[in-house]
Amino acid sequence: MLKTLFAVLFVVCVMLAAGSASARSFHSCAIQGVTGAVICWGDDVFGEATPPASVNGTKGTALAIAAGYEHSCAIQGVTGAVICWGDDGSGKATPPASVNGTGGTALAIAAGSYHSCAIQGVTGAVICWGRDDYGEATPPASVNGTSGTAAAIAAGSYHSCAIQGVTGAVICWGDDDFGEATPPASVNGTSGTATAIAAGSYHSCAIQGVTGAVICWGDDGSGEAIPPASVNGTGGTAIAIAAGGDHSCAIQGVTGAAICWWDDGSGEVIPPASVNGTAGTASAIAVPEPSAALLHCTVLVVLMGLGAKRRSRLA
Repeated sequence: MLKTLFAVLFVVCVMLAAGSASARSFHSCAIQGVTGAVICWGDDVFGEATPPASVNGTKGTALAIAAGYEHSCAIQGVTGAVICWGDDGSGKATPPASVNGTGGTALAIAAGSYHSCAIQGVTGAVICWGRDDYGEATPPASVNGTSGTAAAIAAGSYHSCAIQGVTGAVICWGDDDFGEATPPASVNGTSGTATAIAAGSYHSCAIQGVTGAVICWGDDGSGEAIPPASVNGTGGTAIAIAAGGDHSCAIQGVTGAAICWWDDGSGEVIPPASVNGTAGTASAIAVPEPSAALLHCTVLVVLMGLGAKRRSRLA
């Protein structure tokens, strides 16, 4: 399983002048700070690391960026239109008219394994497209503009999450085999709300609104859903959150240090001194989600050797 920690010293997927970055599986993308051009690198089998002229600085720039499994998406700087490229299986790289600039634009973008989501500019409604086997691309009325809108969006392997615009409550939908789409009362509006959201393979995390504590739920096979005291409100809080396959990361509120936890098979939960508070800090954090194909192969090995750790999924 591919595991890589990707940390940058820019504000992620928010403002043009600050820069942005995103990583998923075999490729990574960033928005260049000065020019606003999208820069991608890594695997480019499906063209996922070759941003089109409309966002690469030739004919246009970008405000936000997201990297999914073998595809990428960005919000164009001037128009606000969603532009996607790379593998278009299930239509995940073909944004609908409601956000592609024809019939609407976008404020935020997220890319999962086989689906993508955006928050529509004027309405604040969540719009998703691509594979919808588990309902991951069918946002509920509470965030799709029918009875509510969204302020933030995240896409995992087979589930999606959003922060409701007015209430601040976390709303999730799609696959819920491990409880990844069932946010706890502490962030679902019952006894607390959220200011940031992240969706990993089979777990989700959020930053609680009042306390700044990191709250995670879903699969915890490697401890990825148990944030340490340094960010869970006991010994510290967080200002940014990211969720990957079997690990999660956050930026500590007071110190600005990158904090990561659990499965460390490739050193992904040991941030270097340059961002862990020793010799430097961080202002944005991102972790890649392993591809479904890699996860499936890994599960087969586990099943044959050590017993089932989690259910496999076919791409």
